[in-house]
Amino acid sequence: MKNTRKNSQKKEAPINSNPEPVLSKEQKEAKEQEKSLLIARIAYETCDDKKAWQPIVLDVSECTSLCTYMVIVSQAVRAQVRGLAKSIERALEDEEIEADGREGLKAGEWILLDYGDVLINVLHQPERDFYRLEEIWRKAPKVEF
Repeated sequence: MKNTRKNSQKKEAPINSNPEPVLSKEQKEAKEQEKSLLIARIAYETCDDKKAWQPIVLDVSECTSLCTYMVIVSQAVRAQVRGLAKSIERALEDEEIEADGREGLKAGEWILLDYGDVLINVLHQPERDFYRLEEIWRKAPKVEF
């Protein structure tokens, strides 16, 4: 009979020779701000690549505590709205950034992608014309990429 007992010695976990540095509150905030700006930039560039209708990024941090950046974009056809939202999600997933939530994907009229400090609004053009989000957030400065 062959001995099928496994080696009972435990392997030690490797010692992390490069531990994460302890960050100050200001450093943590700066890192979060950098990540939020990256999310907004990727969303904007994806919209631009897909020839979406008038993508804009607003810095709403002085207007609300809801989020730091708001992306607003639209498409003429509901299927394009859904496709654009999925493209944005894929582009962010490629950077290992996952949405905290999403709403409206099935209807395709107004899709909200929630990335914490970044809210991405992908709207069917009639809904964008009706709700006029840019006017609601008119005091927020535009972010140029």
